[in-house]
Amino acid sequence: MTVTRPARDHRADPGRSDRTSRSSAGRRNTGAVPPTGLRRGHGIGPSSLWADDDAPTARESSGATSTGAARRSAGRASSGGRRTPRPPSGRRGLLRRVGWRGYAIPILLALTVVAVLQVARNTPRTAASTPVAQTVTTVVSGVPTTVTVSGPPATVTETRSVTGATAATAATGATAATATAPTGPDPSGSFSAAIPSGALPPGEAFTARGKGTWHVVAGTSPARGSGARVFTYTVEVEDGIEPAAADKEFAAKVDAVLADPRSWIGSGDFTLRRIDRGQPSFRISLTSQMTVRSAPLCGWDIHLEASCYARSAQRVVINNARWTRGAVSFNGDLGSYRVYAVNHEVGHALGYHHQPCGQNGGLAPVMMQQSWSTADDELAKLDPQTIPPDGRTCHYNPYPFPRGH
Repeated sequence: MTVTRPARDHRADPGRSDRTSRSSAGRRNTGAVPPTGLRRGHGIGPSSLWADDDAPTARESSGATSTGAARRSAGRASSGGRRTPRPPSGRRGLLRRVGWRGYAIPILLALTVVAVLQVARNTPRTAASTPVAQTVTTVVSGVPTTVTVSGPPATVTETRSVTGATAATAATGATAATATAPTGPDPSGSFSAAIPSGALPPGEAFTARGKGTWHVVAGTSPARGSGARVFTYTVEVEDGIEPAAADKEFAAKVDAVLADPRSWIGSGDFTLRRIDRGQPSFRISLTSQMTVRSAPLCGWDIHLEASCYARSAQRVVINNARWTRGAVSFNGDLGSYRVYAVNHEVGHALGYHHQPCGQNGGLAPVMMQQSWSTADDELAKLDPQTIPPDGRTCHYNPYPFPRGH
């Protein structure tokens, strides 16, 4: 028996019709090629690595599995059955996907490393020195004293002033300890220009006024010199100006000056001898400032402190103010001034008069008025009959024969 099945109306089966339509549509679809890098006209996305349109979305990811076969089928249909070429893989594919950034990023990384190394190299380093314990031992009066100092090796200079004791300083390791003494004052220079050359320089105090009477200091001496002209002298001190011990000091200084061969006995013309009894040839007398100014002695016609020889009283007057302070022209050399004062005034007693500077820059003659100045121009204002204003200036000198006769 032949059974004839009725022909199925496809139009009545909507599901088949739909499937057929979809299948046909899939075969006619030309297929879409997956993205192969940065599209023309698109800029760099917010991530600086991917363009916004190239980044896959969640929707595309969920439909990738269901539509993958249809895309491959459509691709084969549109290419006549040939498989569409896949995008390049490996390094070339990576460069096509990231573009110019594949070159820029490594360069930027390299530059960053170089910059960091350069900064680290130029950063100053502070080297911490290792503390070193140093020991300094000082022995004072037999008692050792040890001081430990912590710090880098260094040179230690220690200055100590110890009276009546011997200080020894020793150092260990790299430390050197040295003891130094203070530097004394520099005596060079001259008195202030505000002090006139004839003024009394500053110094110790002295008794300005005595009693106007003198006492003989006990003591004698042998004859000094070998000259035919013999002179005797006494040493006297005005009453009330200094103690007895100072009297002996003054007498000893006078004897020493006149016994010096650079003094008057050096000429060979004189013999000098000290006595303390009888009538002397002259009296060498230490006298107070105000007594010196009295008319019977030196007077006060020139208002400068002076010593003199009072011929009427046969007294060699040594001004106590000058004996204590000296003279500006001697530039602080009090010892030399005292020698000069005795030699100059005894020279008057022996018959010598004042002299000017003999040679500019040379030694002053002992009979030059060095208590007031060693420059002729200045002395000429005080004694124009004897001293010419010739511009000569000498160096102070306390002896008649400083180089011997």
